[in-house]
Amino acid sequence: MNRMVFFESETIDGVIQGIEELIGRPVSHIVIESRARETKRYMQRLLGEEGSSREATEEGSPPEEREKVMARARAISVSMMDIGRAYGYGDGHLGRTWETGDPYPWREELYVRPYSVYFAAADLLGTVEAFEGREMWVKYEEMEEGLFCFRAFPSPHPLELQERLQRRKRYAFKPGDIEYERCDLCGVPLEVSRHGWDTERGLVTNPETGRRMALFGPLALDAVFDDLEAELGEVIPETVIEAMRRYIREAWSNEEWWRDADTFRRMIGLRGMGNLARFEGRRRGLSLTVENSTLHLMMVGTVQALVEMAYRAERSRVEWSLAEDGDLEISVRLA
Repeated sequence: MNRMVFFESETIDGVIQGIEELIGRPVSHIVIESRARETKRYMQRLLGEEGSSREATEEGSPPEEREKVMARARAISVSMMDIGRAYGYGDGHLGRTWETGDPYPWREELYVRPYSVYFAAADLLGTVEAFEGREMWVKYEEMEEGLFCFRAFPSPHPLELQERLQRRKRYAFKPGDIEYERCDLCGVPLEVSRHGWDTERGLVTNPETGRRMALFGPLALDAVFDDLEAELGEVIPETVIEAMRRYIREAWSNEEWWRDADTFRRMIGLRGMGNLARFEGRRRGLSLTVENSTLHLMMVGTVQALVEMAYRAERSRVEWSLAEDGDLEISVRLA
């Protein structure tokens, strides 16, 4: 069973771009490789005993084998796009290569308003690598506003993440007591079902804020931050926090923030980011504890930004710690 979050998806690329601005160097290639590694693992499990189709994808292979491969690749691509629309990933389409006689048409995909450009590129990369059983890389371009073309091609990765980074992270778990009113038919919390679900265009919208939401595994993003830290050093955690703080302050600037503990508890609980176990407001700051935390660096930056917005302060100091049992302690003090 994999943990999922229901989260503001535009935050992903916004924070990655913020990190690049703060450290003065690109990190998108690390992000793509890290995410692609998770996608590849998932697709290898999905492909099961049939495994990759490398031999049959080679040009010159028997026509009947090629036909089987083409049908299999098309079915996988369409299925993943259908799932993606339900999860809020955008409107995916088969590439133009399916109509031009390209020998590897599955290497190209078109997406209208992808939930994350970096993750969409990585998802194609990981899928094609699992399917073909060979090392690939990916390029993407915005053909017109909101329409992106992603194309994979044989190539060594520009960065090979160290083997020691290949371990999967496991989240700790503690039982919680938060409850939501649920739909009688499907059991989904009504606060989720009230969102705007446009499954034809792959868009999920928060009705209160207008912000776009998506369902995805937090492991992929946490792994990205772990890999960035391993490649670029100990500066990364604080850089992620600062990038998130700046993003929230800019993206949520039109909202009034002075929320009570129960509102914040339900907000992060609904998003699958943990259970608020302690919330202590002070005249010049706030301290809290989140059990079962995930995306902890983004949580720290978010809390810091929201405290500054609530107190109408320009800057603050934040201290935090993450225990092995998943308890995240955050303390924000106004400067």
